[in-house]
Formats: sequence, C-alpha cells, structure tokens
Amino acid sequence: MRQEGTGPLIIRRFRPSDMQEVMDLDREVKGGYDVNIFATFYEYHPQTVLVAEVSGKVAGSILGFMHSPLQGRIFWLAVRPRFQGQEIGRRLMATLIRNFRRMGALSATLEVRISNRRAQALYASMGFAPMTISPAYYSDGEAALIMTRQL
Repeated sequence: MRQEGTGPLIIRRFRPSDMQEVMDLDREVKGGYDVNIFATFYEYHPQTVLVAEVSGKVAGSILGFMHSPLQGRIFWLAVRPRFQGQEIGRRLMATLIRNFRRMGALSATLEVRISNRRAQALYASMGFAPMTISPAYYSDGEAALIMTRQL
C-alpha cells in the first residue's frame, strides 16, 4: 500500500541520529513532547522504541516500555500525516507487540484520547478492548480511554 515513488517500509529500532526527525514528527502531529522524553525512552527502553522508515526518512514512530515484568505499555504512536492510512501505525504496533512478547509480557496497555476515534478503531482492530476512562488525563483536560489486550 505504498504510495507511488516511495521506497519500502522498514521498521527498526530508534537510533540517536533519528532524534531530529522524531521531534519534527512530534511537532507535525502536535504531540508537544520534550526531547528528553524521547532520549529517556531510548536510554532505558531501547528494544521498544521503534521508527518506521520510508526512503531513509522517519515516517512514524512508537515508544513503549515494560510497565511491569508481565505488562507492556504503549506510550506514544505517531505517523506523519502524509503517510497515514498506509498501515504504518499498524506495522509499528505489531512489531512492538512482538517485542513485548519476546520480553515476557502477557498483556499490553495504552491510553488514547477520547476524541481520537481513528486511533481507537486501529487499536480495537488489533485486539485492544476498552478497560476504563481516566478523566482529565491529558494536560489540556481531555479524558483518556485506557485499552488493553492479552498477548
């Protein structure tokens, strides 16, 4: 499902040289995260910080970590708008879930904005089910839907 004229999609571990492109991606999707978040994830969770690369450029990224010895947690998933709808988010999620399984996780959890129906549909299609709502979870006061799945 690649667009005409683009190279193959490669899912790989984040490298320090990706930092500027990942920060640009975060700004593009209005994530608002500080560079230190990405640096800390890379330092402490290198197996679960991934990028999707197309023609040598970062098209998407995902940050995860082992929340407990048996539970993986997906902290952030973003795909550049021009690459959305091309299964990049799904591929990043699937790779992270495989990594969680290899690390011994039996389940995975994530939070998603109540208003983000598109992301909720993606997560539901990948086996995540709503667990609870966390009111005023985000800094702007929006609630989060907490979703989980067994691995």
